[in-house]
Amino acid sequence: MTVPVTIAPEAMAFVDRLGQRQEFELMINRAKDVVPGLASIEVALDEATDEMPPGVILWTHRVDIGTDDDPTQRSWIEWMAATFPPEVCQNFVLLPIYRTNGR
Repeated sequence: MTVPVTIAPEAMAFVDRLGQRQEFELMINRAKDVVPGLASIEVALDEATDEMPPGVILWTHRVDIGTDDDPTQRSWIEWMAATFPPEVCQNFVLLPIYRTNGR
């Protein structure tokens, strides 16, 4: 099954400005492989604030998995830290959106 990926133009421009397109594509492919119940991925740019620099959010739209102890986020963070230097990790975050009843 193909997982649809929607990437906001400003998010892609930010990734390209950083020169981290290859790393970004690896993250997208990894998410497709390891996120359970994945229905789609939506990529957005989180604008800078006074407290935080800008960053890319990979919103993973997931079917409700019905558990409070989902290890996906913990495993993702461990994989990121083992795969990329801090200069890459600081620019990306993976966050779930749980859907119920297929909606």
